[in-house]
Amino acid sequence: MTKKILSFLIAATLLLGVCVTAFAADEDVVFSTMVVDIPDVLDETEETQLNDRAWEITQKYGCAVYILISDTLEGYEAWEYNEALHRELSLGYGEEKSAVILLLSMQEREYDLMAHGYGNIAFTDYGKDVMAERFLGYFANDDWYGGFDEYLISCEEFLALAADGTPFDVNSDRSDEDMAETNFVGVVIAVLISCVISLVICLTLRAQMKTARLATEAKDYAKKLVLTKQFDRFAYRDVQRVYNPPQEESKGGTTVNSSGSSHKSGRF
Repeated sequence: MTKKILSFLIAATLLLGVCVTAFAADEDVVFSTMVVDIPDVLDETEETQLNDRAWEITQKYGCAVYILISDTLEGYEAWEYNEALHRELSLGYGEEKSAVILLLSMQEREYDLMAHGYGNIAFTDYGKDVMAERFLGYFANDDWYGGFDEYLISCEEFLALAADGTPFDVNSDRSDEDMAETNFVGVVIAVLISCVISLVICLTLRAQMKTARLATEAKDYAKKLVLTKQFDRFAYRDVQRVYNPPQEESKGGTTVNSSGSSHKSGRF
């Protein structure tokens, strides 16, 4: 099956909502057209560069990486449209049709980031959230190539982590650990500075006490006492406390629907 025919089938599905019969008789067949840009938001050079990189990542990790850009969703939800393309065009790698697909619809300015098969392991719910944060800033400024470039960087990073047996998730995100380490160093520095300041004050006060002498009679103290204020001090007070239970932290992992896919959708 040539790239031209594959692109035509995807274009027909995107533009006309036509149901295309799955054409991959061999389930291990993977087509090297990974980027389909129907509204031409990318120039030819950009599209070729992104397609070649996506294909390299696909071959290296055994999980198909797609970029699909549509004119419109034809009234469907973004995640529904993405699943239809994956199913009807038999997209994906291997028997599980493993894939990660970033679908953009320009008319609605909506996106869907979908994972399937092995993609559900490499791209957890938290991982997809982080990925979206990385590329959405580019799309908000209509920097399409920059956004897709960031998407491919994230795909390769997350697939590499999954291949090492540590998929990117809430418990493996180094950003939290780095922040905790930074805070610890800040606390240590603050304590050291406080100790130095306290030492300087103590030494200064000690120096000032060198001229002091011990008073031996009570009158030496009494004549210096002057009563200037009188006030009442309450020894007890009523305090009401409300129990605020700690929020349950996310346990991570991937939420997979009945179709075997997981999604992250929104607007850009």
